[in-house]
Amino acid sequence: MDLKTVSRYLYIFGLCLFAAALPLSKAFMTISQMVLGLAWILHFDYKEKIALLIKNRILWWLSALLFLHLVFLYNTEDFNYASRDILIKLPLFIIPFIVGSLPPLTKKELLYLLSFFILATLCVALIGIGKFILQELDYIEGKGEFRDLSPFISHIRFSLMSCFSITLLCVAYKEKLLSFWLSFLAFIILFLHLVMMESITGIGILLIIGLPLFMKLMGWRYKKDGPKIIYISSILAAVVAIYLFVEARDIFVAKDESMASIQKTAKGNYYYNNEANTAKENGYYINRYICRQELKEAWNKRSALLFDGPDKKNQPLEQTLIRYITSLGMKKDAEALAKLSDEDIHNVENGDANALNLHMNPVRRRIRELMWETDAYIANPSPSGNSLTQRFVFWKTGLDIVEKDPMVGVGTGDVQKAFDHQYILNQSTLDKNHRLHTHNQYITFWVSFGIFGLLFFLTMMSHFYFFTQELEFKFISQVFWIIILLSMISEDTLETQAGVSFFAFFFSVFWTQREEEKI
Repeated sequence: MDLKTVSRYLYIFGLCLFAAALPLSKAFMTISQMVLGLAWILHFDYKEKIALLIKNRILWWLSALLFLHLVFLYNTEDFNYASRDILIKLPLFIIPFIVGSLPPLTKKELLYLLSFFILATLCVALIGIGKFILQELDYIEGKGEFRDLSPFISHIRFSLMSCFSITLLCVAYKEKLLSFWLSFLAFIILFLHLVMMESITGIGILLIIGLPLFMKLMGWRYKKDGPKIIYISSILAAVVAIYLFVEARDIFVAKDESMASIQKTAKGNYYYNNEANTAKENGYYINRYICRQELKEAWNKRSALLFDGPDKKNQPLEQTLIRYITSLGMKKDAEALAKLSDEDIHNVENGDANALNLHMNPVRRRIRELMWETDAYIANPSPSGNSLTQRFVFWKTGLDIVEKDPMVGVGTGDVQKAFDHQYILNQSTLDKNHRLHTHNQYITFWVSFGIFGLLFFLTMMSHFYFFTQELEFKFISQVFWIIILLSMISEDTLETQAGVSFFAFFFSVFWTQREEEKI
């Protein structure tokens, strides 16, 4: 066996290992890049490598993005942060350089690679579901939280991989590479996992790419089947809008105005009312009709957890109890606590603050929680620990930084430092543990590199989209492009190893498979 053949086997092995490592293991992402590097070295035809690099110059954009980070070290003060950031983003150079300078994959090789990716994603979903169920049944230790459903990487990054795996499954079924039942079973597992993770990002992206996936399965075309597409899209948009309106009405519209004249409990104690705070739980005011004395006395008789202590989620138990009783539409006094069942007491101890949400499916519960966060933020702008309203603060803080220096930004390494300083200037109500940066890749690039960096990135993504017309797998490439673009609205997709590796890997793999190279 000659070195070129050995190189090819190593190359395919390295790609399959990298694909499997994306949802499974950060360590194996690094090891697989070493394997790919060795395969590249053993491929001694350097003229061919140079010719392929020139031919695949679309991938130079990815390396240029890393180079942009190096250029903006000139105005960086925190080189420790900058070096970590650049180290995380090395796949932007390594993967495109190797994939772009070696011969493109055959159809069989590409199928191997994608099969490893889908199987790894399915394995993680099954492991996550199994772990979650065992935690709920108290067979293993853990809180049974939705983040436990993605045990190896961030649940948000994993949700992107699930959406792309579903895309690949649809195409595999359409191209008769996979049976209906296998495709359907894999889809159900991934979709169920997304629901259990309460991944609004993943489900939102899946809803958006769902229309082109449905069109692909039905064999529809935009020009030919335009009226049908518009009709279905309008119906779906209307259903979603009506559903969100009904849920929002239940969360935001006050229901207990009729009790305003009530001042005392059945025992004759006065209620505490904070009418300035309009935060609500299922439409009932949280900070009204509270008799703390009665609640404390009645609670301590029914639970081993102290009223003044924390619940099992380390939240103030008093606040959890008040919110829980409020969610049932009752006043907060001894009479209300007496009506709580033993299951209700157990729920409060576990840190569950809304009685009705417990009986809803995870997606509906998560949507209502996000609406509650918004209502609470309007009433009292202290969003610490609330995923949606924290992002409002992150984005505003990022734009405040941009306003000071919109042209050149703060540099590669000073993003967190700039945010920390701006939080102090803004007298932010976020506690220190939650003072993060933007969770929006577009704003992050603007903060880091100024308007030049943002325009560079948008130009790069535009070039990648227009180049899909030259690719063998236009549909898959375009859907992947959409997934990445949407993910960057609510996440810093390129600020983690898993995110940047997912980004660089599939852009490199698909954008080197040109249409004229029939595989």
